[in-house]
Amino acid sequence: MVFTLRKKLYVSFLAIIVLFVITVILSTVLTQRIVHLTNETLATEKRLEVLQRLNLFARTANDNGAHYLLAPLYVEEDFKSQFDASVQYVEEEMSLLESMTADPDGKAQIARFKERWTAFARSKQKIMALKKQGEVRGAQESYTKDSFDPVAFSLHSFFKAEQSRIEQYNSDIQRSGRTIQWVNYTMGSSAIVLSILIAFLLSNYLIRRIRLLRRSAQTVAEGNLQVADLHFKGQDELQELAEAFNRMTHSLRTVIHSNQFLQHLSTRDGLTGIANRRCYDETMEREWKRLSEFSRPISLILFDIDYFKRYNDRYGHQAGDECLREVAGILQRSVGPGDLAARYGGEEFVVLLPDQEEEEAVRTAERFRQALARRGIPHELSEVSGSVTVSIGIASATASDTGNPGSLLQEADQALYEAKRSGRNGICSHRGMHSRSEGEVPL
Repeated sequence: MVFTLRKKLYVSFLAIIVLFVITVILSTVLTQRIVHLTNETLATEKRLEVLQRLNLFARTANDNGAHYLLAPLYVEEDFKSQFDASVQYVEEEMSLLESMTADPDGKAQIARFKERWTAFARSKQKIMALKKQGEVRGAQESYTKDSFDPVAFSLHSFFKAEQSRIEQYNSDIQRSGRTIQWVNYTMGSSAIVLSILIAFLLSNYLIRRIRLLRRSAQTVAEGNLQVADLHFKGQDELQELAEAFNRMTHSLRTVIHSNQFLQHLSTRDGLTGIANRRCYDETMEREWKRLSEFSRPISLILFDIDYFKRYNDRYGHQAGDECLREVAGILQRSVGPGDLAARYGGEEFVVLLPDQEEEEAVRTAERFRQALARRGIPHELSEVSGSVTVSIGIASATASDTGNPGSLLQEADQALYEAKRSGRNGICSHRGMHSRSEGEVPL
């Protein structure tokens, strides 16, 4: 299997993602455990509340029984009814506690307490009945002998078991919390270390090869095609790039022998077929020097297509390329034989008019604009027309040894900006800085 650079990156990222997923899973499991333990703790605390009430009612019943035996006849029924009510409360709390307890050991403890309490309550009721029969002294002695301690001890044992359970839950919660922290710190640190290691290894792997590619590319860019072929170990994308670079240098070596092809390639725009920016720059420099000897005028037309990005968005880039070709063809047919029409870049074009004043440049620009309008290339997203339009800036100067061709281009660019600002689909000269609507300028 070919282990490409993309696969290496995927495997590296996958390792980091696996660490992250493991961290999330472990954290989720431990968090769910903490939630479960917390719920169990709350349930145990509620059982403790029930136990406390149960203990209170049981002791109250015991005390009310004792008070009944000692009370005079006119109040003994009050204590009897309070004893019965306390016994009823104890039974209700026992039922509630039994429903809240799912642990078998807890249920067994509740059953033992219930058994002892039932026996205790019946015994007390029998002793209290002796008073009704007139055996007050015997009833009092029997009540004293029948101790409440076994019942209280069974309650205390259950209470201690519940407290121990809460302490165990809290200990487990703390331990799970520390485990989550350890997992997060460990996995996070591992992910960071792994990321740094991957970045270090891949960067070294890539940088060495990229530097070699860059040196070879710079050598070719400087015009020296006698560079050694590049060969990298492995079968990844960089090796493919090296092979493509080798094929490119071989092709350039073959093409360099054809001066005519190179001359055409260096001066013509590949898309539109008209002159390119390099040709314009060389022609401008040459014409400026020629005209400066006689202080002759030179003019420049700079324009771009209005809302061309929208045109590409609406019709697609292939249609945009075709639009550029059509505009370039109309422009080429609109200029004079001594003028140079060139594509300056993107949707921007320039026309160099040697030995021509601004008025002649304006007439040329208007002639081109009207020819474009007659062609009527559809443009539904234009805000100024239903067809493709252009904004044109014009600048003129007198060529001189002290002048700068770049200033002329800058002035034309400023005029172009003013034409756009004034609503597009118009012509603006730098000298006048005003747009000319269609039909204002005679051809």
